Amino acid sequence: MSMVTELISAVSDAERRIDDQVMKLQGFMTQIDSVSQRVDDAFNGSTVQYGKNMIEQLSSTKKQVNDTIG
Repeated sequence: MSMVTELISAVSDAERRIDDQVMKLQGFMTQIDSVSQRVDDAFNGSTVQYGKNMIEQLSSTKKQVNDTIG
């Protein structure tokens, strides 16, 4: 195999692995949305700061994951 062919193969493999990781991260973002909704439902109308803190942290995590994907 020529050097160029090996390089093309390596880049293609890396692209496939990156695409796979992006799909996993997108799935994780969907899970974050689901958990955020459940936390919001559980603490809806509550004055407890704990629920608000959880939602803020989940939102921050989602932003970080989204930034990573970008």
